[in-house]
Amino acid sequence: PAPPTYRPGMTLDDMERQVIRTVLDSVDWNRRQAAQRLGIGERTLYRKVKRYGLEGERDG
Repeated sequence: PAPPTYRPGMTLDDMERQVIRTVLDSVDWNRRQAAQRLGIGERTLYRKVKRYGLEGERDG
C-alpha cells in the first residue's frame, strides 16, 4: 500500500487514523500483526479502530 499522505491542516488524530488504516490494510486487517507493527497493544488498537470509525472500512 501507498504510504500515508499528510496534508497541511491535518490533526494528529487524522494522521494517526491514516497510519492505522494503512497498517491494517497492509496486513489484511490482522489486528494482532497490525498492533505489533504499530508498537501498541491489541486492546489499544481495538479502541483506536472504534474511536476512528474504521470498523466498516475493511472492504471499502
